[in-house]
Amino acid sequence: MDARIGIIGAGPAGVSAAVQLKRYGFEPVIFEKGKVGGLVRNAYRVDNSMLFPRGIKGMEIANVLREYLNIYGITPVHAEVVEVRYNAGTFRLTTPKGDYEFDYLIVATGTRPKTLPYPCVRYHVADIEGYFGRVLIIGGGDIALDYSLTLSERAREVIILHRSDLKAIRTLQEEVLSRENIHLVRGEARDVYCESGRVKVVSTSGVFEVDALFAAIGRVPNVDIVEGIESERMFIIGDAKNGIYRQSSLAIADGIKAAMAIWRWEMYGNP
Repeated sequence: MDARIGIIGAGPAGVSAAVQLKRYGFEPVIFEKGKVGGLVRNAYRVDNSMLFPRGIKGMEIANVLREYLNIYGITPVHAEVVEVRYNAGTFRLTTPKGDYEFDYLIVATGTRPKTLPYPCVRYHVADIEGYFGRVLIIGGGDIALDYSLTLSERAREVIILHRSDLKAIRTLQEEVLSRENIHLVRGEARDVYCESGRVKVVSTSGVFEVDALFAAIGRVPNVDIVEGIESERMFIIGDAKNGIYRQSSLAIADGIKAAMAIWRWEMYGNP
């Protein structure tokens, strides 16, 4: 099993692919520019893995993924893949640590947030430290409400500013409504001012002065790096391809399926 296999991203999809490939006897190389776990680290709780009936924190999933990598002797290359080129059946990945060539490429790069044109907006909660007095989240979907639960444990008050009906699943809405320090406000942000450590949000429902501003207004596939590349030996998996069906359980399944396809390809030809 000497096929050269590269994996971009060490979230649930990428790690599951790497582990399954190791089980087959391959030696995949996995790249991660941040921390193992990827975006799942931001999740307040994952309830639908079907393995943890009481749910599991996103950070705990990241710990499990790191343990899998350790058990199977997989050491991620902690570097950003800045360019992917494909020529004559070979994928060439460029990173600050050098170039790498592979016969197969698994793209598990997840998604990136839709952004607002203000410099003081934050889009992730995974590495937030310290305690806030008051924070505001723009958005009304699953991610916004999930973020509010995390921040409710690190802030005196959390305001969710949503311009339309909440789109989050019912259980999330119920849990958010049960938190005394989370407040839902129907309205739309019109302008944001970043002033020496404070943020002023001007909205249709009034002006809010807060310690931190988060936005969860949607996400898009993070696949620009492989745009234009067409190859049967490239697998885009997990949130990078699943559109609105972004679930860690589906990402894990995608990773295993990609690894199985590569194994079949090496054993029997094009699967």
